[in-house]
Amino acid sequence: MSPNPQSSDVPVNRPDLVNRTFLQYRILEKLGAGGMGEVYKARDTRLNRFVAIKVLSSGVSGDPQRRRRFIKEAQAASALNHPNIITIYDIVSQDETQYMIIEYIDGKALVDLIPPGGMPVAQAARYAAHIADALSAAHNAGIIHRDLKPANIMIGANGFLKLLDFGLAKMVEPESAIAGDASTRTMAPAMTVEGALMGTVNYMSPEQAEGRKLDARSDVFSFGCVLYEMLTGRRAFQGDSTVAILSAVLRDDVRPMKEFAARVPPQIEQVVARCLKKNPADRYQSMREVQAVLAPWKHQPEPVAPKAPTEHSKSVSGGLITIVVLALLGGAGYWWTTRGGRETPPVPHSRTTAREVASPPGVEAPPSKPAAPAELSDGTPVQLKLTEDIPANATAGESIRFEVVDDVRAGDSLVIRKGASVTGAIVDGPKKMTLRLETVQSVDGDTVKLRATSGKSRGVSKRAVETPHSKKSKGVAAAAGTVYIGYVDRAR
Repeated sequence: MSPNPQSSDVPVNRPDLVNRTFLQYRILEKLGAGGMGEVYKARDTRLNRFVAIKVLSSGVSGDPQRRRRFIKEAQAASALNHPNIITIYDIVSQDETQYMIIEYIDGKALVDLIPPGGMPVAQAARYAAHIADALSAAHNAGIIHRDLKPANIMIGANGFLKLLDFGLAKMVEPESAIAGDASTRTMAPAMTVEGALMGTVNYMSPEQAEGRKLDARSDVFSFGCVLYEMLTGRRAFQGDSTVAILSAVLRDDVRPMKEFAARVPPQIEQVVARCLKKNPADRYQSMREVQAVLAPWKHQPEPVAPKAPTEHSKSVSGGLITIVVLALLGGAGYWWTTRGGRETPPVPHSRTTAREVASPPGVEAPPSKPAAPAELSDGTPVQLKLTEDIPANATAGESIRFEVVDDVRAGDSLVIRKGASVTGAIVDGPKKMTLRLETVQSVDGDTVKLRATSGKSRGVSKRAVETPHSKKSKGVAAAAGTVYIGYVDRAR
C-alpha cells in the first residue's frame, strides 16, 4: 500500500524504524508519507505475510484531535467489508506512538497511473465501476469518504483496485435514508466543527468547499472529478492558488471533455456531467445509481503490456486473435470448439427445438416443470433513455416515453428485456420541470412498476428533467437519448 505521496509540513523522517521490530512486525522499508504520518512495509512474522504500517507522525502524535482522527480512520475502514476497500487489521499504541496495521497492496496509486492524455475509456470506466462499488458500500454503512482522489486509490499489480485513506470519513445516516432528502444528521462526533474546510480542494464538492453539512452526494461529486481526470489526464478544477481552485469548484463548469479526449463516448461524458452538478439535488442521488450506469464496464479486462513475440507466439497468435474476436462477437453461430481434432457440430437451427436436441429421435423427453417466475427486488435499478425530446414548454400530466438500455435480470433469469418501453409523465412544468416513472412490461407480460428515486417515497417519486450540456438545444428540456435511472417499485 502506498499512501498519498504529496509533501507534508510535518516531520516524516523516522530512519530508526526501518529494520526494527515491534510486536510481531519487522519493518522493512518506508513506502511514503502523508499529512497524518508515514507508511512502512513490514512482515508479520507470526502469519508470514507482508503488511503496511501507518505511523502517526511524531509531529502530530501529541495532538488529541489528530490522534482521534487517526483512530477514526481505522474504525471507519474496519467497519467495511468490501473487496475494493483496504482492510484494516489492527491499531496499536506503543511508547506513545499510534500504529495502524493495514493490508499491503503491491501496486501504485491511481494518480501515478494516469497518463497525460488520459486512460483508455474501457480501463477508466472499469476502474470507475469498482470505485462506485466501494463508495456505495461505504454509503450503505453510513460512511462518507470526504477525501476521494486518485492519490487515495490503489491499483494492485494484478489490476485490482482498493480505496483507502478514510482519515476524513464521517458517519451519517445510511444512503437509503438520504434519497429525496438533502439533510443528514451526525451519528458520531464530527472530526471538525461545522464550517471547517477539510479535504483536497481540487476534488471537493461545492457544499464541502463552503463548509456546509454533507451527505453521500458530496462523494458523488468527487467521484466525477476522479473520472474526469482518468479520462482526460487533467484535473477537473484547476487554479494558481487554493482560492482560485475553490472559486472554480463553486462557480465554473468544467471544460468539455472532448477538448482533451475526443474518444470519450457520450454515455460516459453524461455520467461525469451529472456527477459534477453544483446543486446536490441535480446529481445522481446515490452511488447506487452510478453503479447501475457503469455496471456494463465493470468486467473490462486489464490492459496487458505487449511482449516481444517469439517464434512460437507468432505461430499461434493468429489463432488466439481469432478466438478473442469470436468471443467478443458473442453470437452463438460464431462459437466453435474442437475435441479430438474434430469440430463440434453446431446446434441445429430452423425447426429443431431445444427439446428435440436434448432428446434423441423416438425417445420422449420428460415434461419440463414450469419455472417459478423471477421477481426483481424493490429498488432494483433499471437504466433508461428517452425515446423522444421533452419540449421546454411541457406541462404537468404530459406523457413521456423511455426504453430500457440493458437487460434486467433476477439472478440468471431475464425479467425485463433491453428495448422494453417505459411510460412516464411530467409532474411539474415548465419551470423546474420534474418527471415521474410509471411502468414497464416484463418478458412474461407482467407489469412492473417503477419509481424515479432510489428511496421509498410516501408521495410522488419524481426527479428533475435534465440533459447534458452538449445536447441542449433551444426549446428542448431533455433530448432524446438522455439516460436516467429508474427503480423497481414493490411498495405501490
